[in-house]
Amino acid sequence: MPSSTFLGPGTATSSLRAARSPAYSLATTSAVCRPGSGPGQGVDVMSRLTRVLGTAITLVFAVVLSPVPARAQSQATTGVIEGTVVDESGAPVPGASVTIKNTATNFERTVTTNADGRFRGLLLPLGPYRVTVTMTGFATLVREGIDLAVGQTISLPLTLKVSAVQEQVVVTAAAPLVETSRAEGANRIDDAAIRGLPNNGRNFLDFTKLTPGVSIVQGPDGDELTINGQKGIANNISVDGADFNNPFFGEQRGGQRPPFTFNGRSSGGFVNVVTKSGTNDIHGTVHSYFKSDGLSSAPKRGDGTDAPKTPFDQQQLGFTLGGPLKKDKAFYFLAFDYQNGSSTKQTDPSRIEQRVVDFFASLGSPNENGSIDRTNDARVFLGKVDWQLNPNNLLTLRYNYTWSEQVNGTFDVDSWGRSANAVERDYSHAGSGSLISSLSPTVLNEFRFQFAREYRPRPYDGPNINGQDRPLPDTAFDFGRGYRFGEPFFIPVTYYDQRIQLNNNLSVVKGRHSFKVGGEFNAVKSVQTFIGFANGRYIFSSTDGFLNYARNPKYVECSNGSTSQTGVCPGGASITGPVLLYLQQAGVGGLSVEEAGTQDMPQTSIAFFVQDKWQPSRNLTIQYGLRWEGEKEADPITPPSQVFYAPFIGKTVNTSTGPRTFPSDGTIPSDWKMFQPRVGLSWDPKGDGKTVIRLNGGIFYGRVPGLALASARSTNGSRGQTLFRNSALTGILGPVPAYPNLIPQSEVGSPFDPQVFVFSTDFKNPRTYHGSFAIERELTRDLAGLIQYNHAKGVHITRWLNMNDPLLGSPWSTGLPPAGINGIGELDTVSSSAKSKYDGVTFGLTKRWSHGYQLQVNYTLSWDYSDDDNERDPFTLRYAKITDLAAEYGFSDRDQRHRLNGLFLWQTPGKVNVNLRYSYRSAQPLSLKPDGTPSQAPFVAGPSDRIRADGSVVQRNTGRKTNTFSALDVRISREFKLGKSAALEPIVEIFNVLNSANILVPQNTNLIFNFDGTIRAGLGDPRQMQLGARFIW
Repeated sequence: MPSSTFLGPGTATSSLRAARSPAYSLATTSAVCRPGSGPGQGVDVMSRLTRVLGTAITLVFAVVLSPVPARAQSQATTGVIEGTVVDESGAPVPGASVTIKNTATNFERTVTTNADGRFRGLLLPLGPYRVTVTMTGFATLVREGIDLAVGQTISLPLTLKVSAVQEQVVVTAAAPLVETSRAEGANRIDDAAIRGLPNNGRNFLDFTKLTPGVSIVQGPDGDELTINGQKGIANNISVDGADFNNPFFGEQRGGQRPPFTFNGRSSGGFVNVVTKSGTNDIHGTVHSYFKSDGLSSAPKRGDGTDAPKTPFDQQQLGFTLGGPLKKDKAFYFLAFDYQNGSSTKQTDPSRIEQRVVDFFASLGSPNENGSIDRTNDARVFLGKVDWQLNPNNLLTLRYNYTWSEQVNGTFDVDSWGRSANAVERDYSHAGSGSLISSLSPTVLNEFRFQFAREYRPRPYDGPNINGQDRPLPDTAFDFGRGYRFGEPFFIPVTYYDQRIQLNNNLSVVKGRHSFKVGGEFNAVKSVQTFIGFANGRYIFSSTDGFLNYARNPKYVECSNGSTSQTGVCPGGASITGPVLLYLQQAGVGGLSVEEAGTQDMPQTSIAFFVQDKWQPSRNLTIQYGLRWEGEKEADPITPPSQVFYAPFIGKTVNTSTGPRTFPSDGTIPSDWKMFQPRVGLSWDPKGDGKTVIRLNGGIFYGRVPGLALASARSTNGSRGQTLFRNSALTGILGPVPAYPNLIPQSEVGSPFDPQVFVFSTDFKNPRTYHGSFAIERELTRDLAGLIQYNHAKGVHITRWLNMNDPLLGSPWSTGLPPAGINGIGELDTVSSSAKSKYDGVTFGLTKRWSHGYQLQVNYTLSWDYSDDDNERDPFTLRYAKITDLAAEYGFSDRDQRHRLNGLFLWQTPGKVNVNLRYSYRSAQPLSLKPDGTPSQAPFVAGPSDRIRADGSVVQRNTGRKTNTFSALDVRISREFKLGKSAALEPIVEIFNVLNSANILVPQNTNLIFNFDGTIRAGLGDPRQMQLGARFIW
């Protein structure tokens, strides 16, 4: 049975077909994608997902980008075969019997043509089909060779031949090259392509990049999947119709939407994965893959010179097995994958100055400049049963288990020390199922359910300070070298999440209409203990500044360039350093930092939808509908009437900059007004099945990740507080503790001007308006061309603002007890005021398999704008000046002007498979200072370095990084038959054949100000060779 991945609102579908009978296996390497963020993240979730599902992917992998009702939620795991039956004169044949049969399982459904000669087979299990048409007075017509992919609608023109005697006409042909009844654009990659394309890491999500509008961008939390310019956090992954997203981090363990599929909770895109199923024949595979530094080249630096090779090796082993439990009735599918990987990086001891190494050694952390050993281990299991209970009911049950561990897997930055890392662990259990019921030939129902739980412990195993039972604090300094040492501020973390999901969809075929109505209940709970900053975080101006302060806490740097060992600057000069930032988390009201950081965050989504697919004529399909969705957020832990800032709620104060109203009412708003109309049409102007014009549009809402809620529930001045110090404000806030100490608990006391997080009273869920226009044309037999335009406009996008900024008059700095002298320091407000806009034009060619080869190539020219690209980091304000947010609107961090993707598959006369793929992505933007050099520090360090002397702000993202990506990959293999039903396939894959540098520059600020939960920066992957073999039976 097929597998598929849908990706989001926009306009294109990419379907990748893996082997149907011989089970196909995919796995992954560790560093493919690390969607993480701030506290509690960092585990390689995308990699883990691909391990979970890699060995089970089959038949179709679809990336759907358009907001049209082509693929309804009721087709999340199924497809549709429809058509028109006519006689030789072209007149419709009503009353004909059409039998649609899955030739792999003998699943069968019979429908009858209506007065227009039309028929529709809905909610069909995926796989190979035979369609048989019978009618008195006509020869029986049999159509063979139909492969149905997830969410796909195959439209068949069927002509009956008049015959007075019993006669059968058999036609074997692929589905039409151009799908004229589908309103979203599509690029389908068949079995041979997904089975044969080179894939570094054997990560099935890598295939999404072959879809127009879909790309990988370097983000601060790792590679980020972006669809039509939208944030990776706006995406959603579904496995067998059940959500597979982390509710706390909101990461793209996918995240994307099929066109009008009425799936919700994502404003970017939707990835739908369908796992394999067994058939009437027993099939299986055993696979093994290996790569190491001995099979790789030296990586390239940005200047083109070779960097030293570093040791690594990785082995992947696994198997798949599927077959019948009872022929034609029940089927099983099993998959297991094991991965063992290790690497040693940061092997150059000169990467860190010896004086710095010696100092940390004196504190109990020797060899900070030593090499860093990493592991990348994983194992997964999948079990699935499909049971045809009776001719009208098909039950599917699935269970999967995952486990992964990455020692030193949190950070991969050459200038960071050995102590700046952690262990990333993850394990999960998930059970899901579906029941498809045929209530009548024209009424069908699908029910789906899921219960899942995932655990993400993130322990620390670094050294402790001499004579103490605590590690070194998170310490960063030196803008040029970008040093960082000690326990990451967000470590350790204990975390798990739980999901209960119920879906039901009812489909009714009536005349020229196919109606669908459905509902969904999705309850998630995130439980974590986060003690971020409890062990302190220090950021210093320079190496000299750090070492001098560490030896003498009275050391200060002055505005006139001088320094002092007494804590006092000369007359006329003010203190500017060396401590730029010190943060420490503490409990309030007798709570320990662990008690203050422990919370249970429930979030519940409810949705209903209705849609119609109307075919007013044979060459015109109109799809329209409406989805409503509501999301109930977790309530604050402290009631608004009791919270630290309660006297400010509802209050307006006058400041030098005008009146200011307190931005929050102390609650976390829930959005119950997410109405999402969607419409699309497809038109075959000549009615010849060779040209289609597609037009579609719709509104999509995204969900709010739990991470955005967490600080507003805990860092509120009543449960927890973040203590802030720096050298410049010592006289106001108190002294920074002597390094590496903490502020003693005896000096913490009640909050005084604490940092507080709140939600804006008018907060709304993110919303995206999507639209697309496309023309697809069959140019010659088996070759089609595509021109496509995508537009996406994002509003109500989440952003963090300091509403107590001095530029706003610091309205909330005083007015709280005692005697009104207390107040709020930084008032970080979660607002929904950011916006974005994406426009892209794609030109594509697709040739399906014939004459021993196939190819696909697409080029996208796009412009991506936004005014805040913060994925979910509550610790860093990304703007330069709160009174000039207009300067933030510019090219998005994800903007890539040019994207080129292509694939070519060729089987030589000797049956050797030579397969290639190529990807090119132009560089992403970065912000510049007034002098044209890269901006270094975010607002958290003081006035932004983007502010000119006259107070104006340099527009964000006017420069470009050095992270252009170009990679040519090659795969060579050949199957050697072993008897009648078995084969052995040796495989050689070479990735990045041209050894392009592909430098990693994910950060948006200087590395010493990085607040991300995981990051990999520096050298890209060099040319690598992978050896593998598959045994197939």
